[in-house]
Amino acid sequence: MTTVVYEGHAYQLREGESVLDALIRGGASVAFSCRKGSCHTCLLRAVEGDPGERARRGLPQELVEHDHFKPCVSHPEADLALAPADRAVMTIEAMVAAREQVAPDVIKLSLELMVMRPWTPGQTVELVREDGLSRHYSISSVADEDYFMELHVKLVPDGQMSAWVAESLAEGDMVSVRGPAGSCVYDAEACAGRPLVLVGVGTGIAPLVGVVRDALRAGHEAPIRLVYGARHLHNLYLKPTIDALVAAHPNLQAIACASGEVAELPEGVLAGRTTPHALTPLPEPWRIEDAEVFLCGHPELVNAMRCEAILAGIRRAQIQADPFEWAHDRWPQDRERMEATPADPELWAALGEGPGLRAILETFYAETYEDPRLSPYFHNVTMERAISKQFEFLRDIFSGSRDFFGLKPFNAHHWMIISDELFDYREALFERHLRQHGLAEPLIRRWLAFQEQFRPEIVKSTPRGLIVDGKERLLEGYSLEVLDMAMVCDGCGAEMPEGARGRLHRRTGQLFCMGCGGEVMDPVG
Repeated sequence: MTTVVYEGHAYQLREGESVLDALIRGGASVAFSCRKGSCHTCLLRAVEGDPGERARRGLPQELVEHDHFKPCVSHPEADLALAPADRAVMTIEAMVAAREQVAPDVIKLSLELMVMRPWTPGQTVELVREDGLSRHYSISSVADEDYFMELHVKLVPDGQMSAWVAESLAEGDMVSVRGPAGSCVYDAEACAGRPLVLVGVGTGIAPLVGVVRDALRAGHEAPIRLVYGARHLHNLYLKPTIDALVAAHPNLQAIACASGEVAELPEGVLAGRTTPHALTPLPEPWRIEDAEVFLCGHPELVNAMRCEAILAGIRRAQIQADPFEWAHDRWPQDRERMEATPADPELWAALGEGPGLRAILETFYAETYEDPRLSPYFHNVTMERAISKQFEFLRDIFSGSRDFFGLKPFNAHHWMIISDELFDYREALFERHLRQHGLAEPLIRRWLAFQEQFRPEIVKSTPRGLIVDGKERLLEGYSLEVLDMAMVCDGCGAEMPEGARGRLHRRTGQLFCMGCGGEVMDPVG
């Protein structure tokens, strides 16, 4: 029997068990979410032994070289000695070559990397302070033309990182960065022959200008529309750069917007938000539904534009987005979104006022429960329960009944680590089932746009607690329980009589007998 040693305890792997399953069963304190290798939340290091090729597949080379692996898909053939993950291996040093205040509340940093690493405008890097505080910023420069990696830092009131950039960071200082990463970039092959639509606000304009420059350098000939905006005129600080690009490239159109109260708008700036101007018809023979869409900036702008793009018939695969991260845990707005969504009598009638909806959900969840990427998120949840809860939720919205009392989208997914890519994967599968059931195209778009609204409540990089009575309750770790009725251990299957003690995993609801705990190792030395 294979043994895994982690933080002073030994855990025996049972037949068919992954390393993560054995750690959870044994009471180890480990982070996890999808349990199928998608989210990388459970990363550990193999100090001794081989976790297997599958457990390393898909990880960045730096992590592989430093022995990191995914325990949720690791089924080792020999013993392992493990240690916590060390994400610092992705960190490189950079020198602040220039620091320029380009607007009253924006500082542009030009960084020279000490270890050359390729980047593309629109990608993000993580800027790391000496005490470990970090924030993600989007890259605005084109490596081959600009040499330096440029980041535009918005100065946020009471912001810890931006205050450090504004008050302490100076030219010549050394900083740490991790990355780059992200896919909100120009891909010459994917974008060839397609119009481009780019929408950004605030400092989200900067990386989009980089994307436009990259496209023009590659000889992109189809129309390019850049719609950019800010609340205050001083945040349209890149307008001279954009105007010069427009003058030099006939296929580039730029629309500047100011949404705040402005006494007098300068020439070339429209009043209001960017969203009404982004998806208007393109010159013949170009069609807006064929456009590649790039969204960057405030998360609410990005979310709203995703929904508008889907309503316009643009496929999710054609939407590249970089919503700027919040400096604090975001409070869910799913209740407000649900209340603001009107009933859809036409869609509800097309679903036979219920039977059609259930038929779609039954075929969708039948495939979902067999899908290796999605099925782990329904651990210990019966298919019938998943179907029923989703039916009640959607019936409430489409029919306007407003009698749904189940968990809202945030609470239903609070502990799950779900990436944008995985969210898109799920929605693509769902869209396929809508078409298989013969739903009309406009109805499909409305349905998908409705579900798209809740992406911010579902997609996240770290688990959250349940929101109950206006407070967040974190459900992590184990509690020691005394059984008031006989049960069966979820780990070994042994009977647990009434009055026995057991360990309950607060998040998953799994109950383990005391015999499933890890054996304490003798101290070394």
